[in-house]
Amino acid sequence: MLFHPTTVLKNSLKLSYLSLICALTACGGSQEDSGNAFNEGAIPSSKVYKDMCATPRRGTDPYNGNRSYPDHQGTLNDEKNWLRSWVDETYLWYREVPQKLNPASYSSAIDYFNALKTSALSPSGKAKDHYHFTENTDEANKQSQSGIELGYGMAFSFVANQPPRKLIVAYTEPNSPAALAGIQRGMEIESVDDVDLANSSNVNALNSGLFPKSANQSHTFIFKNLNGQRISKTLIAADIQTTPVQNVTSFDTNTGKVGYMTFNSHNAVSEKGLIDAVNRLKTDNISDLILDLRYNGGGLLYVADALSYMIAGPLQTQGKTFFKLKYNDKTPVDPNNTWPFYPTSSSFSALPSLNLKQVTILAGSGTCSASEAIINGLRGIDVKVNLIGGQTCGKPYGFIPQDNCGTTYYTIQFQGENHKGFGDYSDGFSPTCQVSEDFKQPLGDKNERLIAAALNYRTTGSCPANGQSLGQSSTANTLLRPASKEIMRLERPK
Repeated sequence: MLFHPTTVLKNSLKLSYLSLICALTACGGSQEDSGNAFNEGAIPSSKVYKDMCATPRRGTDPYNGNRSYPDHQGTLNDEKNWLRSWVDETYLWYREVPQKLNPASYSSAIDYFNALKTSALSPSGKAKDHYHFTENTDEANKQSQSGIELGYGMAFSFVANQPPRKLIVAYTEPNSPAALAGIQRGMEIESVDDVDLANSSNVNALNSGLFPKSANQSHTFIFKNLNGQRISKTLIAADIQTTPVQNVTSFDTNTGKVGYMTFNSHNAVSEKGLIDAVNRLKTDNISDLILDLRYNGGGLLYVADALSYMIAGPLQTQGKTFFKLKYNDKTPVDPNNTWPFYPTSSSFSALPSLNLKQVTILAGSGTCSASEAIINGLRGIDVKVNLIGGQTCGKPYGFIPQDNCGTTYYTIQFQGENHKGFGDYSDGFSPTCQVSEDFKQPLGDKNERLIAAALNYRTTGSCPANGQSLGQSSTANTLLRPASKEIMRLERPK
């Protein structure tokens, strides 16, 4: 149920997700265009319209070797036609996209894209595809390649997402504005710029404060700490360098040392942190591991692959498949669509390994995509995976993100399977022990509720009695997080 202040406060604040995304990405463009693929009744190749932009970018791209942007002068209809062609070519469920959508009915390319997806439901009745989304390309590259996120450096969790709402700080990033202001896990946000968060209908003001659109914006929050004291803090938004691997430690038990780490995002900078963490835990001579993925919505698949190898080691992974990709029937068969457990990092240096036959993962609805690939991949080679917390989000799908005209588009393009051929978990993985958060202890503390439950289960094989009644269930809340955290990106540097 985690989300970060780089997304929209959808559902709970009843603000249109699409309208806010449109505002963030400067939607617009002229309708005085020609060459509409819809009117022609055919769908030409997406190559015909690629990088034809109503408002071309100028200059060089700092995230692509400072090469010039590929944009050329085009029209809004060119952008829409590219979207229709690209989705038809690559979308996993392209046959289920409505065929009679008139592009002229949509005021922006993003609005049109949001309609280009299936409306089917999963077996449990939830939307089959609720991962179709866009990001501003510069912000997407900052986050994925450099681990930089715009905000205050605090991540939130909704305990109640309908009035009266309740919003809790789940964790803060080291040295961020929030951390330096003394904001801690477990603090409740009561108001934003004097607007009551629990009951106010002024969603624009709440969104403006919670989700700043640019650095140096200043907003005032009233927090209530665990002692019930109310604290006023004014925070200034900034580009935050995230630390995806935190709280690496080990616990002494009667049956050996148990390692622990918090892992919050599969971005490019996380790989080194994971390698350092595994080396430290290996030095500690751990015999078991608690991997905290409750706030990890995914990211780069090769990072999930590397971590899974480091957990299981060479003997259990040799010759085994970590992830097999299944595309739509229009996509040529790729001989590289089966990923082994890679024994090397993205720089091709040898990875350390813990050689564990079981792992305990702390999970919930914030555990998504590439994080679920770890669970499925390890279970595929018979590493025992115990899940403590709540139901995972249910996303065995991934993207090959595509930038066009300054917007990065994500449409589901593949489904993944493990070594045993299993990949059907669209409703998530069920917990071994269902345990709710209480936010009273810091992450990495052996008395924190999920960690304590994991240690107890390891010793006794029993789940906490009446765990469901210990506060709000971690499976009952709606997950509200940036869409970019719920991704599985198909990238492994060559």
